[in-house]
Amino acid sequence: MKILKDNTLVVLDIETTGISAHNSEIIEIYMIKLRDNKKIDEYYSKFKPNGELPLFISKLTGIYEWHLKNSPEIKNEIEKINNFLKNSIIVGHNLNFDLSFLNMNLNKNKFVNLPNERLDTLKLSRALLRGKIKNHKLQTLSNFYKTHNKNEHNAKADVLTTYEVLQNLLKEKSITNIDTVKNLNDFILGIDKNLKNKYKIKEIPSGPGIYLFLKDQKLQYIGKSKNLKNRISSHLSFSRSFKSNKIVNASNKLLIEKLDNELTALILEQRIINQHNPRFNRRGKFSQNIYWIKLKSNKTNLEISKIKNTPNTLFKIGPFLSYSKAKNFKFMLNELLNLINCKKNNSRKTKCDISILKDTPCACVESFDMNLYIQKLNIEIKLFFDEITKSITKLKEEVGIFSDNLEYEKAQILMNYQSLLNEYIYFQKLEELINNKDSQIIEILNKFNINIENQEVKIKNKSLFDSKIKQNNEVTYYNELHLILRFIRNQKPNTMEI
Repeated sequence: MKILKDNTLVVLDIETTGISAHNSEIIEIYMIKLRDNKKIDEYYSKFKPNGELPLFISKLTGIYEWHLKNSPEIKNEIEKINNFLKNSIIVGHNLNFDLSFLNMNLNKNKFVNLPNERLDTLKLSRALLRGKIKNHKLQTLSNFYKTHNKNEHNAKADVLTTYEVLQNLLKEKSITNIDTVKNLNDFILGIDKNLKNKYKIKEIPSGPGIYLFLKDQKLQYIGKSKNLKNRISSHLSFSRSFKSNKIVNASNKLLIEKLDNELTALILEQRIINQHNPRFNRRGKFSQNIYWIKLKSNKTNLEISKIKNTPNTLFKIGPFLSYSKAKNFKFMLNELLNLINCKKNNSRKTKCDISILKDTPCACVESFDMNLYIQKLNIEIKLFFDEITKSITKLKEEVGIFSDNLEYEKAQILMNYQSLLNEYIYFQKLEELINNKDSQIIEILNKFNINIENQEVKIKNKSLFDSKIKQNNEVTYYNELHLILRFIRNQKPNTMEI
């Protein structure tokens, strides 16, 4: 096909430590450069990450810590990668994922985002093979086209498979007359005429807002976007995802409301999900309860409770938006503070088995004094949280020691604890700033037409779809406060630095 003959293509694939370009790192990249269906150059390298390499990633990719020990850091190779990609069309499978990591690393090293034309075989497959295959994974496409190369979850094998898949996709009859990458992408991203007629769409507004897919009057799905035109077009395009395809086929009406900012759209989306429980939205996004971890004067163990204030409470930690988060945090405190794990019965002269195994104080021995233990523990917990930044610094130091000794699983456990504590601190700090009417936070909220008073988030510019939430006000408030925290940290990360 003319697209393969008249252009320089670079087919690429990366392997990473996770799914988020903000929090994860590239550990492997392979690229081949082609012209007239012939390879003219290639680039391959593994990279040493700054953080830990999760074990499940190693099992998936076959790349382990020792493979990367002598590899360069990506910052020392990023200019070479940038130069390799110049003046070429970038090809990949689920290409947005790869480009998000590459652009993140380019930006960190003072390069601009890649301006190249691109071609995504995932989107092309959705546009051309919908209904012909069960899904559009690279392995599925490889089996469908019986490619010589196979998807093996390593960069080189995936690149060779992707190129073979591309060659086969470009032979599909419906696109044989398309001779430029621009026209091909216009076809891929174009709105399906059948859907355009079904929803009677004349014009989709740009800018932030919310949109609702309905079946008659029953809500099927609600979404929000900072650019409604792009987001809704993706739902209705030939290359729409499997989930989008289910949504548009199950609906017969589309409502759109343009709003003045993305934060308002985010809050309204969650309120409507919570009230109407749409079929294709995940209800779990909005917690139905909040939980507190408590130290009580009559209990040897920390307790998780839905009730904020109870008798005999000496110290409480929270709120947590799910029982599992509270449970994880409680487990962390048990481990870090070496708390009692057994049940008090005062019937033994020696420590019980669980106390010996965990190397913790034992409440089963006759000489155990619960009141003295609770007094000491109350002081210890208060000190831990009063000096929480020191506690996190100590964890960082221990992570470094374990890493140097190649004890990566222990290091990973402490890194998880560090994340739990950071999340807790950020939330506590935001609530404190709001309660104290901090000028910087108030200015940010005013910018997004949000006002917070008496534990209630108020949207100044009312939406057509705004409605009261049928649940406890405190639960609603803490859910929405977490949404605001996440939004502020994404948009203005320096605001909430510890």
